[in-house]
Amino acid sequence: MTSSSLIDQQVEAAALKVGVRDRLSALPDSLILEILSLLETRYAVRTTFLSKRWRDLWTTVPRLKFVHENPHFIYRVLVRWRGAKIVGFYLQLSYEEFCFSDVDSWLLFTVEKQVEELHIIVLSFDRTPYYCPPQRLYSCSSITELHLGCYCSLEIGGSVQWNRLKSLCIKVPNSSCDDAVNKLLLGAPCLEEMTLSVIVKSDENFSIRSISLKKLKIDGPVDVKAILSIWAPNLLTLVIGEYVVAGGGCLFYVPSLTKAFLTYKSDYPTNQVSYQTLRSIFRPLHDDLEVYYQILRSICHVKEVTFRNCHIESLLDMKKKYMVLQFPNVEFLMQEWDMSVYCLLDLLGLLEMFPQLKTFVFRLDKALHNLKPIFRKATTFPRAFLFHLNTVEITWFAEDPSIFESIEYLLRKAPFLHKMVLHLVYYRDNHELFLMAEEKVRSLPRCSPTVELIIIEHVALKP
Repeated sequence: MTSSSLIDQQVEAAALKVGVRDRLSALPDSLILEILSLLETRYAVRTTFLSKRWRDLWTTVPRLKFVHENPHFIYRVLVRWRGAKIVGFYLQLSYEEFCFSDVDSWLLFTVEKQVEELHIIVLSFDRTPYYCPPQRLYSCSSITELHLGCYCSLEIGGSVQWNRLKSLCIKVPNSSCDDAVNKLLLGAPCLEEMTLSVIVKSDENFSIRSISLKKLKIDGPVDVKAILSIWAPNLLTLVIGEYVVAGGGCLFYVPSLTKAFLTYKSDYPTNQVSYQTLRSIFRPLHDDLEVYYQILRSICHVKEVTFRNCHIESLLDMKKKYMVLQFPNVEFLMQEWDMSVYCLLDLLGLLEMFPQLKTFVFRLDKALHNLKPIFRKATTFPRAFLFHLNTVEITWFAEDPSIFESIEYLLRKAPFLHKMVLHLVYYRDNHELFLMAEEKVRSLPRCSPTVELIIIEHVALKP
């Protein structure tokens, strides 16, 4: 029996017992509190006007959520709150709306109430000033999920006692964060997921060591002139941003890794900031192909991998320089692209690096749909057979002449291809172009007689 059907039965039984048809009024207090905990606290407080029964229900709601609230309102809510334990506390404010001393007070209140899930997000247009969490936070053993969505200065005076912590998301701006980060990891023996946003410019090594970690996301920029190392023997998923630089090289020990995401999505609109401008903001990892090659060799045993933008460009550069590398176990490959600076056929030429590939997905960022693409001729023609390829999904422009060569290559070189989904993008006033492209694609010869060819149209605005 599902939980929803069980709740329905409880509601019906309660309604019959009290002789009412109002299903909401028939709910037990425990279920009403669960419903109120899904709302922002401002809306939960308003239920006090519904009836005498509801007057004080919100004061014991297990989860409190404040989104751009007046600090005085937050203080009034916490003064009236009389629950035994805070399961979740979610705070989102812009820096102009409060002082960090207020955050300290609210945070210490939640710690005293044995908070389990703590999310503090501070929106600001710059990265200063940095928030220094109170020392009491580091000894809060009840926390299972901690998200500090603001740049934090980690000044840890004593030991960290996060014995139940499972998920951690933190932003660290200072260059001396290596010891602090590993002190956090040492005090969180059950930590499984970690997102680390760092701005590091250091002459020293930067390392991450954890035996319990299963998912790690490094969201740069990270710029160390020494060695970047990750020691996580039980890590299953790794996400690396584009702007990660290690002048002394990279040392990754991740033998259990199965999924890798080498991806970076800029916060800047593609139609407002050029690719060259983005590259000039930070020194991207792929500028040093030797370091990038070290990273790929450390993770080449994965089964699923995703590349985006400059990571794809790095693979193309490695191929031009005959830096041979293969991913012998990869069965699922995704490429995500938001820059039309290469021919699709060149991008498909990278598939020879994945001899066991079964599923290939190529996605074009929707922001490019409304831009005038720059079509280029292929520099090389891929010739490798794709004997294990089973499923393909590609998004590309209908007016690009190379689309036909690319699809023909896949249909000819994949003898056991079962399904191909092709998303063709065209401009609103050019539907005939899509129909011509669809007809030509369907007439292409294919090696697999059972392949299912699905063509989906996507209409874009005129650039």
